[in-house]
Amino acid sequence: MSDEDELPTGDSTTEVLVTVMPLGADIVVRTGESLMAAAQRQGYFWPTRCRGQALCTACLFEVVPGSENSFGPVEDPEQAALISLAEFQARRDRPLRLGCQAHPLRPARVFKRGVKTAEAPRRPTGFWG
Repeated sequence: MSDEDELPTGDSTTEVLVTVMPLGADIVVRTGESLMAAAQRQGYFWPTRCRGQALCTACLFEVVPGSENSFGPVEDPEQAALISLAEFQARRDRPLRLGCQAHPLRPARVFKRGVKTAEAPRRPTGFWG
């Protein structure tokens, strides 16, 4: 990854670009922001059931080779969830992280199925529509 992937800002906040595969979405993540929160802020749907509490593991993603050192350390809530997935992780070639807890420090590529552009609410069709 190059320095070009870091986006300059007008203040002391650093923004990092994370590409989410297979969608190919480029997510701009602010300092201290989780990957999932950044995706939601930018209008993407990121699968979750617990809304960022590190309880459901629905936001789990794989770190693509070459991006292993792009995220901050695993903290206690995420560690507890990942321990519950130890057997699953043992069968994976790539490291796993929780989208609601992982904070990218440098540009990265991750793999997460189910991320998509959020759709505008649809008006029900019926007699008047």
